[in-house]
Amino acid sequence: MSFSTAGFIFAFLPAVLIVYSITPGRMKNFILLIFSLVFYATFIVYGGTRSIAVLGFSIVFNFLLGLWLDANKSQLWRKTILVLGLGGNLLPLAYYKYFNFVAANINYYLNLNVSIRNLLLPLGISFFTFKALSYLIDIYREKVKAERNIIDFALYLSIFTQIISGPIMPYSEMRDELKHRVPSLDSFTYGIRRFCYGLAKKVLIADVLGQTVDMIFAAASSQQIDMPTAWLGMICYTLQIYFDFSGYTDMAIGLGKMLGLSTMENFNYPYISRSVTEFWRRWHISLSSWFRNYLYIPMGGNRYGNVYLHLFVVFLVTGIWHGANWTFIVWGLWHGFFVITERMISHRSWYKQIPAIVKTTVTLLAVALGWVLFRATSLTDAITYFQLLFGLAGDPLPEFTISYYLNPQIIFTLLIACFLSVPLIPKLTALWPKEFYLKISRTVLMSILLFVSLMFVMASTYNPFIYFQF
Repeated sequence: MSFSTAGFIFAFLPAVLIVYSITPGRMKNFILLIFSLVFYATFIVYGGTRSIAVLGFSIVFNFLLGLWLDANKSQLWRKTILVLGLGGNLLPLAYYKYFNFVAANINYYLNLNVSIRNLLLPLGISFFTFKALSYLIDIYREKVKAERNIIDFALYLSIFTQIISGPIMPYSEMRDELKHRVPSLDSFTYGIRRFCYGLAKKVLIADVLGQTVDMIFAAASSQQIDMPTAWLGMICYTLQIYFDFSGYTDMAIGLGKMLGLSTMENFNYPYISRSVTEFWRRWHISLSSWFRNYLYIPMGGNRYGNVYLHLFVVFLVTGIWHGANWTFIVWGLWHGFFVITERMISHRSWYKQIPAIVKTTVTLLAVALGWVLFRATSLTDAITYFQLLFGLAGDPLPEFTISYYLNPQIIFTLLIACFLSVPLIPKLTALWPKEFYLKISRTVLMSILLFVSLMFVMASTYNPFIYFQF
């Protein structure tokens, strides 16, 4: 049951809002926690009961460790407790997410026979683990005090609006609203609008493009597409992953607003970036911020040490965080290469004179090529796709040409996606003559989007969010 399913929209969400609205203030967090655990338990196919056990362990372990860390004044003990906390959080993540990947590579390269285990990755483990790590590190740095109410802490880690795919918000940004929040009609109506917008991005754009992406990438593995079709597939996936993930974030923000909670923005038109460095300030902002605050700066950041080594490590870990596959690791290093290169040349006069449109085009091409690595199931498939993109695959035998995939629905969806990928709507609404008419038109538009989106939800099969796998 995800945000874009009929069960969530017509059953779970109304139940949450009704029960939450009639619950006394001191019990609201407890009710939200119960609903969050029920929501998490519905994803039984993703790790089964182990997911609940891992989440429960994370809640209890980090709650108790936070209290212990906060109570100790000895620097030696505080470091010891922090190391224990880092290990206790990272070991389950490493085991469930990377054990089989490491075992398979050991078997392949060292000709050993390490057994491959039937492990299902607990849903959202990468996200709630990073939230837990930031909580302990912030206590160690004395930026926050340990939470003494286990209900509030459990809600911080497991709230249903964030547990599956973030954003990865530090405890300091949620603490006050977990304790005291004042819901308002304006906040609630904004939440509804934001949720509807995110739902439309998911089911009307991302899922539609995803059907074409799946067909093209499947055909590409056996070289059954031509060069134009390969470019179409890459462009479609570049837009699909943005509207899929940002659509999820819009829904998460909207749900939070309905409950009186603020959720950080996670995207800021990343495809208008003039460098890959800027792209990472606009894409998955909560993850970029996490790596900056808890990895890059502690290593020395820009202040001391080898800044290029620091950047290399950050993007290597970024790739590893996304998945146990060489494709993700190379994808992370691909971005790291551009960020490091940009840092080396950004002060050069010739670089500063490059027109903005050229920088944006080069950046978008670099990011789009990186998405091929991200989407491919193996490095072999990625290399094959790159060969098809640049006409290096010999004589491919396409079963269908680009005209088969480029139907009117895809053309229309691509045009809408490109339009929404740049900040034109905010600029247009700023020119709107009357605030009253703007509100009316916005309400009418969101009503239409909701109606059409619900038609798609009811008529189509379930398509999970791309970032569910992480």
